[in-house]
Amino acid sequence: MAKPTTIKKLDGSLLAKLDPEGKLNIAACLQCGRCSSGCTMRTETDILPHQMNRMVMLGMEGELLGSKAIWTCASCQTCVSRCPMRVDTPALVDKLRAIAESAPEETKRIRVFNEVMLGNMRRFGRVYELGMMGVYKLKTRDFFSDLAKFPTMLRKGKMKLIPPASKGRGAVARIFDRTGGRGTPRRDANAPHSQGRASR
Repeated sequence: MAKPTTIKKLDGSLLAKLDPEGKLNIAACLQCGRCSSGCTMRTETDILPHQMNRMVMLGMEGELLGSKAIWTCASCQTCVSRCPMRVDTPALVDKLRAIAESAPEETKRIRVFNEVMLGNMRRFGRVYELGMMGVYKLKTRDFFSDLAKFPTMLRKGKMKLIPPASKGRGAVARIFDRTGGRGTPRRDANAPHSQGRASR
């Protein structure tokens, strides 16, 4: 069971740093828990979405940056779609990732996978699975764990030997360039996933 955290003084500096214009609606979080109940990674993380929102309000920067949560988030947008206040937790996660100095040891593979996948998308305009897995294996030095599956995936067409011909490759690369994407998931502070509250 997790130890309770005692807050002696509220600190709004973290909220001001992560969401200076209030576009992510963090302060509007009702703590209803709908985001967390629908979170696809809730069994794999140490902080749930509604808890993360509250920790930002409390200025708990160290705890957030040292957590598994900011690296296990899949950015699937389920929390945003379920939130009655349209709190943009995935965009918040991206901002926390951008300022985190390092990932916890058990989540480093997740960070490497994020970097490799986005770098792959920037280069080819879409995911080239064989190339992505080759780079991932080189970076993690895990060469043999999935080797037995490789022939089956090739036979079933799950991996192509030749990179995909994508007409939008240049456009995708320009999007990465404009948003500062360098293989690391991050967003412009003025361009969150969603803006404003849900209409009622």
